[in-house]
Amino acid sequence: MPVTFSLSSYDNSSLSEVFTPMLCPFCLADVKFKQVKPTGKLTSIYVCAECNEQTPALYVQDYRKYRPVVISATGFRQHGKTVYFAALFYTLKKLTLARDWPDFFTMGLNEDSLDTVYGNARLLEGGALPDSTPKNFPRPTMVRAEGVPTHPNCTLLFFDTGGECFEKPTQLVQFAGFVRRAETAMLLISIPDLEDPRAGMQQLLNTYIVGLHELGGRPENQHLIVVYTKADQLAQRFARRWADLTSYLIAGSVEDLAKPDGYMERMRRISDRLLAFTEQELQAHEFMNAAEANFKSISFSIISALGTEPQEGRLAVAIVPRRILDPMLWVMEKSFSGSERLFHRWMNWLVGRND
Repeated sequence: MPVTFSLSSYDNSSLSEVFTPMLCPFCLADVKFKQVKPTGKLTSIYVCAECNEQTPALYVQDYRKYRPVVISATGFRQHGKTVYFAALFYTLKKLTLARDWPDFFTMGLNEDSLDTVYGNARLLEGGALPDSTPKNFPRPTMVRAEGVPTHPNCTLLFFDTGGECFEKPTQLVQFAGFVRRAETAMLLISIPDLEDPRAGMQQLLNTYIVGLHELGGRPENQHLIVVYTKADQLAQRFARRWADLTSYLIAGSVEDLAKPDGYMERMRRISDRLLAFTEQELQAHEFMNAAEANFKSISFSIISALGTEPQEGRLAVAIVPRRILDPMLWVMEKSFSGSERLFHRWMNWLVGRND
C-alpha cells in the first residue's frame, strides 16, 4: 500500500525543506522534499511536497551521486515485460557479476524494492514465473547500481504495468505516465507472439508516440531501444543468414561480461545486424521510418529471459538468461551524456592507477 502522510501528522517544529529540486520516484515531478518528523516518532523522514509519499532517505541524501534513470517496460500482454525484469533481478542477485566486476553491487532502496528484487530472484530460481502485472500506475522498484563498468553510478527506477495499457493511447496516458520521464524508451516485442509483426510493431510504436505527446512528452527528446524478447523461439529465423545473431544469443551468459572492454561495441554491431533483420526479414519498413523520424536514435537488443520456453507456467529446466543485461546497459548508455561517461571512465582509470 502507498505510504502517504498528511501534514497534520507532522511535528511542524521539525519540518524543513531540501531545497534542491529532485525527481520524485513516485509522482515523477521535480520537487523539493520535506524532511519531517511524524508526531510520536523518534526519527525524521523525507516526504514529497507534491504527492506526500515517503521517499527513501538514501535516494534523497545521495541524489547527486546516484542520478535516477527511468527504465520503463513498454509492450503488449505476454510479450515478456514482467519476466524480463524478474530475470534481470535474478541476474543481478544470483549470478557472478560482483566476482567479475570488482566494484559492482546493487541495493534496493526501500522495503518494497527489496521484496521485489529478492522475491523475483527466488521465484525464478525455484522454477516459477511472476504473475502478470496488473493494470494500474505502478510503484517503482528502486535499485542503486554501483560499479557497472564504463557507466556512471545511478539509481535505476524500474516501472512495469499491464500490457493492455499499451493497446490504446488513452490507456497509456492513464496507467503508464512514467514513460514521460524516461530519457530512453524501451519497447519489448515478442515476434513469435505477433500475428503480423509489421502491423503489430507499428501499432505499438504509434500508440507510444501519441500517448507520450498527450502526456506532454516529446519522442524527439528520447532514445529508442527495441528489445526482441523470447529470442530462443526465433532461432529458426536466425538460421543461415542471421547465424551471427544466434551465436551472440547463445554465448550470452554472464561470463561473457567478465571482461567488459569492448562489450558496448559488440552490442552496437549486433544492433546494426538487428536493424537489418528488422528491415529485411520482418519487412518492418514503416516501423523503422517512424522510429527514425521521431526519436534521437534507435538501437536493438535480443534477449532470452529464461533460456527456454516454459511449460504450463513453470520452467522445465533451470533458468539460463541470455543477454539479459544488454537492454539495461543500453538505457544506461543513452541516459548519460558522452562527457558524463568519459568522466566516469577517467575516474575509474585514476583510481586503478593509484591502487
